[in-house]
Amino acid sequence: MRQGQDEAGIASAAGIAASMGAGLLEANRTGGTVKRVHCGWAARCGVAAADLARHGLTGPPTGLEGRFGFLQAFCGDRAHPDAVVRGLGTDWELPRVVFKPYPSNHFTHAGEDAALRLRSQGLAPADVTAIELGVAKPVLRTIAEPPEAKARPASGYHAAFSGPYTVAAALLGGGLGVSHEDFTDAAARDPRRLALAALVRCVEDERCSASFPHAFPAVLRVTTRTGEELEARVEVNRGGPGNPLSDEELARKFHDTP
Repeated sequence: MRQGQDEAGIASAAGIAASMGAGLLEANRTGGTVKRVHCGWAARCGVAAADLARHGLTGPPTGLEGRFGFLQAFCGDRAHPDAVVRGLGTDWELPRVVFKPYPSNHFTHAGEDAALRLRSQGLAPADVTAIELGVAKPVLRTIAEPPEAKARPASGYHAAFSGPYTVAAALLGGGLGVSHEDFTDAAARDPRRLALAALVRCVEDERCSASFPHAFPAVLRVTTRTGEELEARVEVNRGGPGNPLSDEELARKFHDTP
């Protein structure tokens, strides 16, 4: 939001932004890569709405809570307009913002971090014979089912929603861990990644289920050729208030994003 807006200008910007609302998830069900731009498009609309309001375009004063407003359109009778202004001026959401360290579905991140931890401790992908990825039960539908499709993603986009593939990418990735290069169509067809992903079995972990949806934890258990069993558990996702990214990591994320 540009500085200098009065209450009317801020209200107009909110009304304009609400009129631009989107974010449908149908592409996740039937295909399409449009979800990749949802967050960026929302941010773009917010900046554009503030600029348009600054130049005199007005939005409806009840753009959020009105009969045909944003909340009614998207939530219907389940909307709670009071939640929008509860704690206004004293309770700030910005410190609770979570920055995703990896360009994949957020449910995969704890598994990726667990894989990176084991790799940093000396685990070599060639020594792996079996991998078990434990997550919260509701997470399985997104990153583990159907197992055959998750083990062999149809594209780089599908790979970003695969628990087995993202664990394999983390174990095989470069020095920075998991990056955009791991989610190209060519990377999703890479025989090394697919061979390792085929060794991953996704299961419910009760401890992870107990903290969901307040956290998206994971536990990774790896068996090696020598029979050794290794485990890494990640309770708090990186990028949030409880485990923030460093300034250097945030800068790198900004500059490396295509």
